[in-house]
Formats: sequence, structure tokens, C-alpha cells
Amino acid sequence: MKKVFIDSSKIIKDNLLKIDEAKYNGYIITHFKVTTNNEKLLKKIKGDYYTISFDYISLQKRTKQIKKSLVKILKLFFKNENQPKPLIIGLGNSNITCDSLGVTTTNKIMSNNQYNNFLNSPNVVIFNPEVIDKSGISSFSLIEMVVKKLKPTVIIIIDTLVTNNEDNLNNHIEINNTGIIPGSELKENKKIDSKTFNIPVIAIGVPLIFEYHKNLYTTPSVTNVINLTSNIISEALNDIFF
Repeated sequence: MKKVFIDSSKIIKDNLLKIDEAKYNGYIITHFKVTTNNEKLLKKIKGDYYTISFDYISLQKRTKQIKKSLVKILKLFFKNENQPKPLIIGLGNSNITCDSLGVTTTNKIMSNNQYNNFLNSPNVVIFNPEVIDKSGISSFSLIEMVVKKLKPTVIIIIDTLVTNNEDNLNNHIEINNTGIIPGSELKENKKIDSKTFNIPVIAIGVPLIFEYHKNLYTTPSVTNVINLTSNIISEALNDIFF
């Protein structure tokens, strides 16, 4: 699980780095740009980070509007893809509620790669590697095998995020093009970014876990938050590819 970028927002503002922000009815979209000059300071990989911030009420009442905004953000990353062949990966453990965002979301996304000889549309592949305890194989190794076999043109990874700030729990969707380390607590897992397989990587996540003194916590509302955010993310991707 990756740390949420928004935890670094205070550092960004304190150092007067550029932030683009748009306010909508019930939610805010912020664009962060990490460059070579400040990635060491922020301890974040250079690239584009978008956060859609909302409160719990807005998440329930503004799902369609938030989805439309997410579609616009994702299309910015696809602007150079004429006919993308996406591999959409749901990371996490489906048996642990707060870590099930990835699998819950991909289960709602349509796949059509099996019909690639009949349809004139992007060949969408869905893959849920689960955790090493279930397969005995690291997520990275499984993803590497799928990429070599199917040769996608873009990878989209969906996963639960961790925050060190309780105020950021359950109320953001983060989108970036900087990659992710699946099962980052495992030494044998490697980072997946645009350099790994020489194709773009987009990561989407929601901070559903609060880390405090090396302990992990979640909230009673996490199931509903996962249901709502997975609907938003899956519907946005279905809109883009279908």
C-alpha cells in the first residue's frame, strides 16, 4: 500500500511550489507537479499528482459529478493514446475490507480482450494478482508475466492508500503517473512505473487506512466508502474505454 500524496501538501504550500486548484460544488480538484528540483525534498517521485477531495456527504450526493471530473483527469493521461490497450490491475487483499478497493473496483469494470478479433475498440484486460499469501508469487512477478504475454500499451493500477493524517482518511481519490510498488512491504517486489515495461503507468487510489505509531486503523464507514469510490472509478474507466 502506497502513502497518499496529499500528506505532503503542507510541505508543498510552505515551499511556495505551484498548485493548480479548482473548486466545485462539494469537492475540490488539486493538481500537484513534482519536478526533478523538488522530488528529494518531498520524497515523492516526479510527475503529475491529482487529488479529488470531498467530504462523506458529498461523496454520497455528488458521485456523478466526481466521476465526470475523474474522466477528465484520466483523459489527460491518455491524450497520446489513439487506441489504448489497457491492463487494469486491482491490487490488495480481497479478504480484508480496507485493502479491497482494487479488486472491488476491477470487478465492476468491463473487459473485452477475449473479443479482440471481433471488436474495433480498446482491448481491456482486468487482472487481480491478490497477495503473495494466496498465490505464493509476488504481485510484481505475476504482473510481469501478464505484461509480457499481452503487451498492453498502458497499465492502470488501483489500490488502497495509507495516510499519516487522520483528516485525509476516506476523503480523497488520488491519480498519478508516477507508479507504485505492489506489496511494498516485500523486498522482492519492485516498483512499476513508466520505465519498468516502457509503457505509461497510471495509479489510482483512495486513503482508507490510517497509520499511527506503526499501527493501522480504519473506520466503520470504510465499506460504504469503498462501494462509492469503486463505483466512481470503475464507471469513469468504463466511460473512457467503452
